[in-house]
Parts: sequence; structure tokens; C-alpha cells
Amino acid sequence: MMNNIRRNYLWLISALETYGLAVYFIATHSTGNFTPPPNSVLDMLDDPPFIFLLGVVGTIALVYSLCNVQRFHYKTIMTASLTFVWLLFLCGFVIHDQLRGNLLSIPSMYSFFVLIRIVLTVILKG
Repeated sequence: MMNNIRRNYLWLISALETYGLAVYFIATHSTGNFTPPPNSVLDMLDDPPFIFLLGVVGTIALVYSLCNVQRFHYKTIMTASLTFVWLLFLCGFVIHDQLRGNLLSIPSMYSFFVLIRIVLTVILKG
């Protein structure tokens, strides 16, 4: 397992970041610190089905990073689902920022850099 973690440490970091995004939404939604504009994209993205989606995608990436599954095009499914989730939330954060009149916020920049790292990992490591 340690060899798999050394080989797939970037995917382990991506899985933990995806779990972290889910925890961020759970924490901000439960404390009432996060109030998106009504009928906005983030008003929909902080609902439980999307938080569950983050948990599922994080689990898929965690299983790959720990077990290095080589069947059923697992790596392709994992990278596509990670890219989809982070692109979805990047778009949600950017639209939320534009509706509030901000240029960019910390969550927007963070999700942008995570998405770029995922894409570069796919391109450079193959």
C-alpha cells in the first residue's frame, strides 16, 4: 500500500481536497456563515446531493490512490469525475462572485488551482 501511496500521492491529495470541499460546505451551511443569493448556483450546490457527490468522487480517488486499481478504466473514470466536480464548483464559485460584485474569492482561486493541478497531473503523468 505504501508503494501505491508513493506512486499516487497527487491523487491522494486530490481525494483529501475533495473531502475538504465537502466539509467546507457542511461547516458553512450548518453554522449559517454562508448565505448565497437566492436562486443562485451556489444555493443549489450546497445542497446534500452535491455534497454526497463530493464524497463519492473523493472516495473514488481515495480508492485509486490506495489500491491502484487497473481494471474497468478506473483511472479514466476517476480523473473525469474529479475534473467534472472541480470544474462544476469552480463555475459555481465564479458565478457567485460575479453576482456579489467581487472579482474573485479565495474559494474560486483555490478550485481553479486544484483543477489546473488535476489536468496537469493527467497530462504529465499520463
